[in-house]
Amino acid sequence: MRARPILALIAVVALVSACVGGDGSGGELAGTDWVLRSYEKDGALTLVPDTLYADAEFDNYRLHGFAGCNEFDALYRAGGRRLNIAQPAATQTACSEEATNLEQAYLALLNGSRFYSARLATLTVFGEGSTTLVFDAAPRNPVRGTWQVESFASAPGKVAAPREGSDLDVVFGIASVGGFGGCNSFSGTYGTNGNIIRIGRLATTSNTCPGEVAKQETSFLEALQGAAFVDTRASGVNLTDRSGSMTVALVPPPTEPSPSSSPAPSASRTTEPSPSSTVKATPTETATNAPTAKPTAKPTAQPTAGQSPAPSAPLVSTADCELKTADGASVATIVYPGSWSTVAAPPELACRYFDPAPITVPSDPSTLETAVRASSEETAFADALAAATDPASWTVSDQADLTVDNLQAARVEATSTSDKSGLPPGTRRLAYLVDVGLAGTVTLWTAGSASDDAYAANKGVVTLMVPLSTFRAPA
Repeated sequence: MRARPILALIAVVALVSACVGGDGSGGELAGTDWVLRSYEKDGALTLVPDTLYADAEFDNYRLHGFAGCNEFDALYRAGGRRLNIAQPAATQTACSEEATNLEQAYLALLNGSRFYSARLATLTVFGEGSTTLVFDAAPRNPVRGTWQVESFASAPGKVAAPREGSDLDVVFGIASVGGFGGCNSFSGTYGTNGNIIRIGRLATTSNTCPGEVAKQETSFLEALQGAAFVDTRASGVNLTDRSGSMTVALVPPPTEPSPSSSPAPSASRTTEPSPSSTVKATPTETATNAPTAKPTAKPTAQPTAGQSPAPSAPLVSTADCELKTADGASVATIVYPGSWSTVAAPPELACRYFDPAPITVPSDPSTLETAVRASSEETAFADALAAATDPASWTVSDQADLTVDNLQAARVEATSTSDKSGLPPGTRRLAYLVDVGLAGTVTLWTAGSASDDAYAANKGVVTLMVPLSTFRAPA
């Protein structure tokens, strides 16, 4: 099937979950650029180092942001206190070992999201029973993110570019600043209202470097600490002193293609912990040391106030297929993850099976099992819903009335109690039923064990497929 970018305008569906018990209390996600403060690592929350950066912005079923090394794009669904994120895809820039490790952990934790709380200026995301991610709401801040130093004031009235082969980087977080000065890593705190900036005294590691390199680093750090104003220019930012003279010129780092093999980590540098990394959270967050390798995160564009670095084209692709009745009438265009497979033939099986792995139809199609299924039955919606909630066959744990593509619909999650359900007893099923009029009922569903991670992931996928798909009654 042909892959295509997800359409900007999709059917809006009210997906409401019960808000009782468990982790999270829900809240408004959209309209805020959330900057990652800490993430779960080895069972505890760990602060993002000052020299690394990651964020997330939610908007109309799409989630995009910067993951520490690459831009990413994903699908999400939020309802009540529940949060499901599926299919995160990232660009392919090669970065330092530390940035890559952060990115891999961050994307995995996003994919494992189950519940959330967005309160005041904090977003907390929960996995299965524990806090996994904590974000801060980003203030108006044109310098936030990762930058490369283009030039700096090397002496009064003089501006110099970094020495050849010497990369100078600066990473601004919510209130922390860090980077690499050509010889040592540095970290500290700063504040800004968007126009005025104040950078506190910077702590550095203690590497010994050649005289010219050490001299350049000293001049650069003095220039950075002497900044007083922010002057935004095109995609770059100039920091100036109180008289308006440029102290440091910053530009977005260039995008580098990922090599065919894993990038080798940069030379190790012993560093000191950031002097200002303290937050209050449950469980206790622990600050990590400043990185042992030069930060090399490479966003293709610097985030601006209230905006995360959206990719130039959607990274998450989808494919679609036509779901038809037995007499060949099309009742739905099913949209599914572009990296997944579906069945195209024979016609009676087409667009009814979806799986992340290639699908082979067995000699007995009734034995075919895939991650997500679709069906079109000439059964009245009321009868189909009654069968999906029949207490003789199911124990219903969640049920909600919906409107999908302006059609009556319902969401039912239940556990099979009888072979009459069509599934072995004890199997959990999440099903979305859509009324397509005289054509009957279209159902998208997934099944598995309640404690199975694969079932939890497939629930997120089918939940996202429903509002992206189009349902209709044949003419």
